[in-house]
Amino acid sequence: MINVFTVPVEGKHAESALHSNSIPEVFPQGSVTWIDIEGTEQADMQLLRERLSLDEFSIEDVVVGNQRPKIEDYDHYNFGVVRVPSDVGAGISFSELFLFFSEGWIVTIHKAPMKIVDLAKERVKARGLSLFKMKPSTDLLFYLLVDFAVDSFYPVLDAKEDEIDSLERQIETTVEQKRGDINRIRSISKSFMSLKGDLMTLRRDASTMRDVLGQIMRGAVPFIHDQVLRNFRDIYDHAFQLIETLDTYRERVNEVRDLHISMITASTNNVVKVLTIVVTILTPLSLIAGIYGTNFTPGFFTPGTGLWYSFYVMVAIMVAIAVTMTYFFRRAGWI
Repeated sequence: MINVFTVPVEGKHAESALHSNSIPEVFPQGSVTWIDIEGTEQADMQLLRERLSLDEFSIEDVVVGNQRPKIEDYDHYNFGVVRVPSDVGAGISFSELFLFFSEGWIVTIHKAPMKIVDLAKERVKARGLSLFKMKPSTDLLFYLLVDFAVDSFYPVLDAKEDEIDSLERQIETTVEQKRGDINRIRSISKSFMSLKGDLMTLRRDASTMRDVLGQIMRGAVPFIHDQVLRNFRDIYDHAFQLIETLDTYRERVNEVRDLHISMITASTNNVVKVLTIVVTILTPLSLIAGIYGTNFTPGFFTPGTGLWYSFYVMVAIMVAIAVTMTYFFRRAGWI
């Protein structure tokens, strides 16, 4: 589906026409024509290539997809790729936005509906590009889309921060309630691996986006005017802030993981200590019971068996030993 918008010279609003195969052959002077295409149907791509004389390799990147964020300079236009993250619960998912723009036109292509494109449409329809400067230009619209794309990282980061907090609470609850279920421990460990992988993926895309913005800031991209470069500084700062935040979250995940391992180790050590104390107390008692066999009938080499209270004496001695050892263990701080 092809949607064509025209931002007039005044830049106050955008006129929209929604028709299939509506790519104009001639673009009006003094205005910006925005062609938004949803889907990568072969007929639309072929028409786009013929009308705008696009390079076949850039069209191939759009059709194949799964591209890294980048911006490339061709003879009469620029080609850029922007990736927009979203948290789908089971991990991070990225949507790709492909952009072609020249002096008087800009083309956006996405395989599914995208929120940042809808936001840009509402922004252009309501206020045009007049807040930036009186004369609209494609680089301003490109800036607007990239700005929305970078800002889309923040809700995902907030969700990941909540996930880290949730993991911390799970660790504390597991240890406090003494849940030694190996399946629960494996589940928490798996959550750590998934969260760390998501953060690494986000950082990789944010770093690539920062490199693209750095290329723009150096003035290496045609059709972006010098006065517009000041607007990209804000996005460039946001990209740096994203990377710093992601690095902080990765360090925090490592700290929480170390805390998880330490608490599991401490819990295991505590269990081993308790069992060791029990065995230590029972060892002399077992020795005494083994010597006498708790058989106090008169017999050969069984001293004291002729006394009726011999069994009770043995039990009293065993209780005294157990109490004494427990007292010394408590005094030493072992229990």
